Amino acid sequence: MTERYDNLSDEELGRRLAADLPRRAAPAHLRRAILGATPARTARLPWLAPAVSAFAAAMLVILFFVPALPRLVPADPTERLVRAVVSEHTRTLMWGARRGDVVPAAFTDLARETGMSLTRAFAGDDQLTLVAADPVYVDRRRGIALHYRDAEGHLVSYIAVPAPRVVVPDGARVQIDRYRPALLRDNGFATWLWRQGDVACLIVSDRVSEAEMATFKDYFRRMRAATEPLAAY
Repeated sequence: MTERYDNLSDEELGRRLAADLPRRAAPAHLRRAILGATPARTARLPWLAPAVSAFAAAMLVILFFVPALPRLVPADPTERLVRAVVSEHTRTLMWGARRGDVVPAAFTDLARETGMSLTRAFAGDDQLTLVAADPVYVDRRRGIALHYRDAEGHLVSYIAVPAPRVVVPDGARVQIDRYRPALLRDNGFATWLWRQGDVACLIVSDRVSEAEMATFKDYFRRMRAATEPLAAY
């Protein structure tokens, strides 16, 4: 028997022995003993790990990327203008005005840059201090922004842009003396919206609570009475 395996390689010898040697089934009691001594294996779910990874990736997208995406632009021109003006107010609140001069010559420069002029402008008083006059570009319209600070440090922005197609919603109008501007809210800010000819005028502030509404109405009275915008061309 030994001579039959002398000239075989290790691999051939293994295959030959596996074929030639007899095989016998283990006794039933031995098989039971071996199975009883082996710890039971928990069944694995092959789809679980990929599913958890995909869920984690989706959560990362939601937490970090979705908030950075721009909000959907409303189809309504009025809503779109209000949202753009609120964004401009927020930009000024965070980063400051584009220019810091509020001298009369600045209004002449603004009229030349924007096509908007102010025949009269609210220069501020003991309640509101004029801090900046800026050219703005909101909702594809060039306009003028006047920024004020009130006695408590709140920023209040007056913005005028030519917008002949913007409609002041009747359902949002509020009676203030002889005027009826619309009170609109967007992204945590309150906005007065009204028209003077073909010019849309807006006042934006973070005074949004009912307790602050009397103050916000008073700001409208002061600016509306003293400011007269005109589209130069």
